[in-house]
Amino acid sequence: MDSRNRIVGMKSFILKALGTMALLPSVHAAKITETDTLAASFKESADNRSLTTYIPPALSLERKSLRIINMQGAVGLPKGEWELFIQHRFGTFGSGAYNWYGLDQSYMRIGMDAGLSDRLTVGVSRSSMNKIADAYFKYQIKGKAKQSDKIAQSENKSEVTASWYSNVSVNTQLRGNISPEPFYFSNRLRFVNTLIISKNINDRLLLAVTPSLVHVNLVDLATESNDIAVMGAYGRMKFSDRYAVTAEIQKPFLSSMPSPSGAMKTVNIPANPYMALGFEIYTAKHVFQLSVSNAQSMNESFYMTQENGSFQTSNLRFGFNIVRRW
Repeated sequence: MDSRNRIVGMKSFILKALGTMALLPSVHAAKITETDTLAASFKESADNRSLTTYIPPALSLERKSLRIINMQGAVGLPKGEWELFIQHRFGTFGSGAYNWYGLDQSYMRIGMDAGLSDRLTVGVSRSSMNKIADAYFKYQIKGKAKQSDKIAQSENKSEVTASWYSNVSVNTQLRGNISPEPFYFSNRLRFVNTLIISKNINDRLLLAVTPSLVHVNLVDLATESNDIAVMGAYGRMKFSDRYAVTAEIQKPFLSSMPSPSGAMKTVNIPANPYMALGFEIYTAKHVFQLSVSNAQSMNESFYMTQENGSFQTSNLRFGFNIVRRW
């Protein structure tokens, strides 16, 4: 009996062992399926995160936006691209709390730019200050018009970029607000011609010089020159692909200019140059430019040549630009 019981027990043990071994492949397959599912889930989650991760535009320092603060940069838009810009300038900080330190005194400018070719950019705008409408073209005469990925990574340190910029502005105020009779349409016009020469000093710093000639059709005195020579400069320093600081300065530098008749005429040189400091924030499609400056006008032919006051805190003004490119 004992031996028979031991035999029956051994048979039962062997049958149970065989059944367990038969189940092992299915258990192993289930574990593999579960592991694959978890891996797929992690991959999908990573893909979703990559879709929402900020990817900065692969652009050099000069190609982040057409404008530095008020001044034009050296390069234009690629062919077929557009840029919409909205500018706001406020009153001085010295106007006090009653005027919210200048925020109650706002002027704006809105415009559109288009790349007609990789070297030629045109644009139009309208400013609420003095009701100025203007149009311009900018042609890049030196430097690569297109930027390759290699240039984007190296910031193209050795290359100098140069462009010619021409602007015509029209004062659309009522004629009585511009000049007494007799009134001519030409009294409304001002012209700006600028040679913009820029260079990346390194992968973070961009510097440029901007000699300009401004022509004002209407002047106050017969002895006053219609032509004004202006020297300017700007810079942009990048902290990262998303942030940069900027600076601009411009001032007339010749006290007299020849007239068409050959006679020398005087130029009213302002005591203080136009100056501005800015902070830029880049996103994939927008640029936000915050600034403080001593000028309220946003049109070149005005802020370049007029007296804007000192760069003391009480005379500074907050401003911002919003740029959208597509």
